[in-house]
Amino acid sequence: MLRDEDLARLEAAWRTQQAPIAGKLLPGLTDARREELEAAHDVVVPAELRCWWGWHDGVLGGGRRGGSDSVIGAPWNFLSLEEALDVRRFQLERDPGPFPQSAELWNGEWAPWWLPVLKAGSAHFFADLSASTDGGVPMHLWAQQPDDPFTAVFASLGEMIRCCAIGIERRHFAWSSDLQEWEISDSISADAMRLL
Repeated sequence: MLRDEDLARLEAAWRTQQAPIAGKLLPGLTDARREELEAAHDVVVPAELRCWWGWHDGVLGGGRRGGSDSVIGAPWNFLSLEEALDVRRFQLERDPGPFPQSAELWNGEWAPWWLPVLKAGSAHFFADLSASTDGGVPMHLWAQQPDDPFTAVFASLGEMIRCCAIGIERRHFAWSSDLQEWEISDSISADAMRLL
């Protein structure tokens, strides 16, 4: 489960490395605005994701467009809830057919219960809303050519955020002010590798 201390740790890691995202964070999403977006998109945002977007609702200028000032570490851009719901709507409209009954019949369709949280190019880390529990919401990877979006990479968003913060603290992901991008260490831990 995502905790306030995880969020504070991630933000402190950004500030320590002077990553531009630290100065571009938007205020948290209000309950009223979240409820409005949920109703408009016929989705219920689970508690862990309410905590995430209640902390900061993305970045100034948006995370969907990409850019170094929206990257949380490694290659991932911070989407606002509205951006995440727009990506979800786009994916569902792109292939409106029914979602297959089994993974063996899957041919790249986007499930209605998948909600993107972070993006890098055309890849997304998404939450499986159908598997949300009090312990959090499992995070899956949809890559350029999705290999296995059915297997969770992280048991929860909280686990993913802790992994990212530790990766930055240990300089597996290091902000380069010269290059204006996150550099990835050659000796990256197995845990941090799950973010790539």
